[in-house]
Amino acid sequence: MLVSCPHCKTDLDVTPELFGQTVQCPACHGRLKIPKMEEKTTAPGPTRPQRAGWEEKDHANVDFIKSLLYGIAGTVGILLLMIPMRGNGLGAIFLDRGWVNYAETFLFVWGIAILVMKWKKNQHQAQATLLQLFPERLGREINSSNVGGFIDNIYNTPLTLRDSLMVNRIRKALELFELRVDNGEVAAFLSTQSDIDANRSTSSYSLLKVFLWAIPILGFIGTVMGLSVAVSSLAMGDTSNPDALKASINSLTGGLGVAFDTTLLGLILSMLMSFPLSAVQKKEDETLTLIDAFCTEKLLPKLNDSRNLAADTLIEQAESIPQLVASLARAHETFLINLNDATRMLRDTGEILQTRLDSHQQVVETSFTNAVNKLSETSGEVFIKSHVELGRTFEKMANGIDLINHALRDLGANKIPDDAKKKRGFFNR
Repeated sequence: MLVSCPHCKTDLDVTPELFGQTVQCPACHGRLKIPKMEEKTTAPGPTRPQRAGWEEKDHANVDFIKSLLYGIAGTVGILLLMIPMRGNGLGAIFLDRGWVNYAETFLFVWGIAILVMKWKKNQHQAQATLLQLFPERLGREINSSNVGGFIDNIYNTPLTLRDSLMVNRIRKALELFELRVDNGEVAAFLSTQSDIDANRSTSSYSLLKVFLWAIPILGFIGTVMGLSVAVSSLAMGDTSNPDALKASINSLTGGLGVAFDTTLLGLILSMLMSFPLSAVQKKEDETLTLIDAFCTEKLLPKLNDSRNLAADTLIEQAESIPQLVASLARAHETFLINLNDATRMLRDTGEILQTRLDSHQQVVETSFTNAVNKLSETSGEVFIKSHVELGRTFEKMANGIDLINHALRDLGANKIPDDAKKKRGFFNR
């Protein structure tokens, strides 16, 4: 649900558990009231039921405050039990070696308390695997028509067993299948949820691994402190005074006792803590593997999204009618034969077309060459004829002029005018 802050106008995404409460805006740190969710009225008709689920607890991490109180109470109890044994070596190790041993004991008891609480959580997860979440009365497979019944069956289980990793994972997977009706999306969701649960389980052991590292480190710190006290007492002692020398020796042995006892206690407690830590972690990994196997082997095979119904029907018909398979094989063989024949015909036709194209090209080249030669010959003949005719024309003109000159001489003109002489001289030329 989106709610707008009245102070900075920031849109906030509010979860259902905050409805009706007053919260602080993360942007401006102002206080705002989250309204209650109003029930929506819808028109009558077939609708998908609205399921709100339930509040899920952390199935990997224990309550920090509760485990801390258990650790404090257990440490006080162990120290009280050691008071009667203060005179022997065991009681002295816990009570007379300073704060380092107290801290080692506290971390050890706190870690054991966390392991016990995780063991109980893991036992609860193992009990939930015994639930019958897919009763036969609801159907042998889960499809879009009956998935709602399987989800309602999960909602009807007791809350103490309903709030478990396996039940929550299956419930979310079925609700996703009801919404999407897709086996692939459900398988991807289950794989992602498995990785999330495994990472959460691994990270829940971080504090215990810190304890396992810190306990021997505290022992080494106590060793250094004890040696420091021993060396300083020996260096500051008065060797001339027997009483002072005796006190220095006592201080030296006390410092060495603190040094060795703190390291001894730290190593023993870290070793004792590593065994139950490995056992609880192994048991939790086995439970997660069992849940993954149940979802993969029991849930996914029951889901039917009806996407391959047509293919399944075709396969059944092919198996029931063997002649169909044989006819398909024969048709395929005939198709391949016809395809080979068509390919061969196309290849032969291409070769014929190529041959004809080459011959046509030769004819065109020959015709063009002949035409050019004829054009050249015709042009030469025309030029020669024109030259001959032109020569004949000039010859006729010259003969005509000679005839004119003879005619003029025959007339016997005694005096030819100057203009006529000029013309005659011109023609004579």
